[in-house]
Amino acid sequence: MDVRENFANIFLSYHSSKVELVAHLSKILEKNGIPTWYAAKDIRAGENWDGAIHAAIKCCRAVVLLFCAQADASIQVKRELSLADKYKKPVFWVRVERVEPNNLSYFLTATQWFDWLDMRDATIEKLINDIQSNTVETYTEKSTLSVKEPDFEVDSGWAKGVIAFSTEREAAECAARVYFTAAQKNPDSSVILPTGRSATMIFRAMVRMARENEGCPFGEAHLISDTETFGVWKEHETSRTRHIHELLIDPLTMMGKAPSAEQLHLLSGIYTDSDPVKSAQKTIRMFPPSVHGVSVSPVGEILAYEVGTYNEVDEIIDDGPRIVEVGEHSKKYIDPNQPSKSILTIGLGTAMSAGILLILAFDIQKANIVRRLLTGTITAGIPATILRKHPNAYILTTESVVADANVKDLAITQKTAKEVAEWIISN
Repeated sequence: MDVRENFANIFLSYHSSKVELVAHLSKILEKNGIPTWYAAKDIRAGENWDGAIHAAIKCCRAVVLLFCAQADASIQVKRELSLADKYKKPVFWVRVERVEPNNLSYFLTATQWFDWLDMRDATIEKLINDIQSNTVETYTEKSTLSVKEPDFEVDSGWAKGVIAFSTEREAAECAARVYFTAAQKNPDSSVILPTGRSATMIFRAMVRMARENEGCPFGEAHLISDTETFGVWKEHETSRTRHIHELLIDPLTMMGKAPSAEQLHLLSGIYTDSDPVKSAQKTIRMFPPSVHGVSVSPVGEILAYEVGTYNEVDEIIDDGPRIVEVGEHSKKYIDPNQPSKSILTIGLGTAMSAGILLILAFDIQKANIVRRLLTGTITAGIPATILRKHPNAYILTTESVVADANVKDLAITQKTAKEVAEWIISN
């Protein structure tokens, strides 16, 4: 299909529960001379699902969203609207349930909103007229435009970038710089701190780099942790909150650069005066995450979601803060000495909602999962693969890992930590 034919299409965004309704809407629009593209109809068997959607939005004439409660909560729909925003596509949202946008409110304006609560064909006439009149100019202009390329080549499939540094120390420095810059640029957001060995290296990099800032390097942004052992006090040896305090907050305090008490929302594993799950939900709702660094296990465990436990992506992709029960298999990747099999997690949906997602794979043992992330299919059985659905994800790793994973051709190398961090923030 040539470029002009691609630009003639209207991309239909919808939740999977509305697949029959989107098919009906497609027929109405096409009867009125408006060609449509939607996943259930146009993605061929064996085709890369995410790549096809990305290409369709990049080249479409406009986006029409079937808006309902499930769509508002869907990470996939949010990803599609984020791409529409990136490529400056007009978005027409058609409300099929009497609900107001919450998670998608940033992308939806009152000027292109239609009610289709009665599901009658005639009700859609105004949408047809507005699409025909409001997208003619955009279609004519876009047929001659090309998308601006980044300063250095990125050919990594689904990820915005796979960046391989010569050492783990450099990779950690890059992550630290992204955290500090994102926090300072987004004072009303939160930054979600990772846990594990990668987190330890990043915290040390943050302490080293804090001297470059006059005050707190996180500015006014709020800090939250991504997991905590449920049922332990913050002083317990397996507490992630204790780990963050000892390696990051306490050293910053000694330097006079610590965030204020009001900025700290580290997860608690204990019920005190408040429910820790509801407290985390409130923090994320009030301060949407601008950046999150996610550490994946060598087999694909992530945020306490255990490999082999889930059957459907929809089971976990929209999860917010919750308590997850893990088995011995998963426990060894979190902390073999933890006294509980219960983990409080921010939820995969929260990670997927972060403005920037850093996938941390510093250790050579993670070569197999890096290869799996880049070349395998998305499956709920390996929860880390769901990160491929994030629209602004970057894999931070090392040259030895990409060599062992046999994906050197997909990686960016020979760039400094500062250069890469600036590029990530500018995208």
